[in-house]
Amino acid sequence: MINPDSDNQKERDRLHSKYSEMGLRGYWQLPRENHEVEPKLWKWKELRPVLMETTDVIRIGPDAFRRNVGLITGSKTISMGFQIVLPGEKAAAHRHANTALRFVVNGGGASTTSNGEPMVMEPGDLLIQPNWVWHDHVNDSDEPIIWIDALDAGVVSFLDASRFRQEWAEGKQQPLTKSGGASRRLYGPVREQSVDYHGAPGVPYHYKWRETLEAMQESADRGSQDPYDGVLLEYKNPITGGHTFLTMTCHIQMLLPGQTTRFHRHTGTTHYHVVQGDGALIVDKHEAKEFTWTEHDSFTLPPWRWHQHKNNSATEPAILFSVTDRPLLQMTGLDREEPG
Repeated sequence: MINPDSDNQKERDRLHSKYSEMGLRGYWQLPRENHEVEPKLWKWKELRPVLMETTDVIRIGPDAFRRNVGLITGSKTISMGFQIVLPGEKAAAHRHANTALRFVVNGGGASTTSNGEPMVMEPGDLLIQPNWVWHDHVNDSDEPIIWIDALDAGVVSFLDASRFRQEWAEGKQQPLTKSGGASRRLYGPVREQSVDYHGAPGVPYHYKWRETLEAMQESADRGSQDPYDGVLLEYKNPITGGHTFLTMTCHIQMLLPGQTTRFHRHTGTTHYHVVQGDGALIVDKHEAKEFTWTEHDSFTLPPWRWHQHKNNSATEPAILFSVTDRPLLQMTGLDREEPG
């Protein structure tokens, strides 16, 4: 029988005390959190000097296992930042539960070794390392290299799986057991009937910028246009043909000269990096905020915010690289999209 005085604070406190002792919690006790990610823009002209200053202060090895400077995006799923490796530096081999990608911003000639395959990194290249793939970095070139690191760190941490991590036991770098380009040959359209994942949920792969640019230009020439994103291509998983990873996926998009896309909104957080061009992200229809970007700037788009893209050049295309957590929402039936 319901006690009419059960809302008395003393009785509530007594009941809640019992809950606490027994490891219980009432629905009405749950905190009502309202975590909002706000759009944010990082200007390359301000970022790069700080990144290079970091190389004067933080040494790979003695000071940090990786010289990675993260962007504070507010995302609960994907972390994004910049890694800098100077000429002659080496970052030791390891593997972990996080899925990772590298998108090359500046410099070239350095390499990432993935499961024994050296992948020479050039501007615009995308390298993917599913979780539990061995990887290390070596810069044998004569210039610093800077690339974007993006990992599903928030997801892995939430699932309490980030404890799974190993360092290479036999020296700093793993041996080269494959020749350059092996993943592209092994996992291309002509391949063996079965694929050896080496204990990982996917395979490492190297998407070359020259081929990506050619595919994007071919689509543009054919008039293939998304009204909300311009010429939009996804980096397909080489084995499944689906999203780049299970937890996140990558896109490359081209905004034609003078193009302004239509407004829309969708679930999922998206992190962008400007490969080339000048333009703007407009967020919200009412009291709109305009984030003006140029080459190598980065910006974050929060979930479920009206937005459109604009190319400010009347003569040159703009190109954006992006990574989003929408595969997670699609997997769980939570993905939504609404046209403007």
